[in-house]
Amino acid sequence: MRRPPRIIVGLAIFGAALSFLCIGLTILVEIPLILLFGWIYFLLKTLPSVQPDWSAIGLALITLAFLITGIHRAGRRWANDPAKTAGVGFDSVGASEPSPVAWKLRWTASLVIALLLIFTAGISVVGVVHQAVWMMTSQERMIDSSRWRYGGSAVSKNHLRSIDIGLHNYADIHGSLPSGGTFGADGRPLHSAMTMILPFIEQQALFETIDLQQPWNEYSNRDVFETVVPIYQFPPGVPNPALAANPSETHGFALSNYAGNMHVLRLGRSMQISEISDGTSNTILFGEVKEGLRPWGDPLNVRDPAIGINQGPKSFGSPFSGGCNMLLADGAVLFVSQTAAPDVLKALSTPASGEPAGEF
Repeated sequence: MRRPPRIIVGLAIFGAALSFLCIGLTILVEIPLILLFGWIYFLLKTLPSVQPDWSAIGLALITLAFLITGIHRAGRRWANDPAKTAGVGFDSVGASEPSPVAWKLRWTASLVIALLLIFTAGISVVGVVHQAVWMMTSQERMIDSSRWRYGGSAVSKNHLRSIDIGLHNYADIHGSLPSGGTFGADGRPLHSAMTMILPFIEQQALFETIDLQQPWNEYSNRDVFETVVPIYQFPPGVPNPALAANPSETHGFALSNYAGNMHVLRLGRSMQISEISDGTSNTILFGEVKEGLRPWGDPLNVRDPAIGINQGPKSFGSPFSGGCNMLLADGAVLFVSQTAAPDVLKALSTPASGEPAGEF
C-alpha cells in the first residue's frame, strides 16, 4: 500500500490545526507546540538570568577528567590481561596464544558518554515523576497562555481611547478639561474626573443618578459608585490581583485600573487644553494602574508619572510586560517602557515645563 505524499500529510495537519484555531480549540494546537518547542522559550527566558557558578563548573570538569582517565587506564589494564582477553585477538598465523588488544580511546569515549547518558536519564526520570505528581496535585493551570498580553493590551488601549473621547468632549462643552477632583466649600472631596466624563462614555443614565452636591462616598451616592464601569477596568482575562482587594479597604466601591496625571488633571482646578504649551503629543493625560487601585469615583485618583513605571502602589503600571499604556493629550495611546529615563517621564508629566521629551 502506497503511503500518501508528504505534502498531503503536511497540508492535512495544517488544515486540522487551522480548523481547531477557528473553532476555538486552541489548546489542541498549543499542547503539541509547547511539547515540541517549549524548551526553546524556557531557555530564552531563563538563560539571561543564569549566573554561572565557575567553581562548580571547574569541579565538574576536573571530575570528568578523572573519570575519563580512570576508565581509560582500567580499559588498558583489562585489555592487557591475557586471561580476560583470550579469544578476543590472535596473531595473524593463527597461534593459540592470544595477542594483546590495544584499548582504543574511542572505546573510553563511548563508555563515558554512556555513563553520562544513564546519569542524565536518571535525573530526567526523577524530574518527570516530580512534575507528573505536581500536575496531578496542583491547582495551578498547566498551560499559561499569554494571549491576554496582546489581546488584553489592545482592549486596554481602547479603554484609554474611550476615556480620551470623554475628556475632550467634556472640554468642548465646558471650555476646559475636568479637574482631577472637585471639592466642596468645606474642603470635602466631592467627585473625580472619571465621574464628570460619564455622560460622554455612554454612561448618561448612571451619571444622572449621582447627587453632585454630596461627596462621592456619601450614603446617598453609594449604589452608584459601587457600580462597575467596564471601561474603567482591565478587560477580563488580564491578571488583576489588586482588583480582588480586601473589601474593607475599598468599602465596596468599584475600583479603577486607570488614573489621571496629577499635573494636568489637577485637584480643585481645571486646565484648558491651550495651557498645555509643551504640546499635546508630549503630555500624559491618563495611564494604566495595577497596584494601589482607587475607586473610579475617588477625587484623589490621580498619580505622578514622574515616579516611574511599575515602581510600586503609587506609580502607573500594568501587567503587560515591560511598561504600561499611556494616553497622551492629543488622543494617542502609547506604550511607555518601565526603563524610560526619569527626565523623560518628568517631561511627559508636566504640561508647560518647556522640557523636551525624549525616547520612551
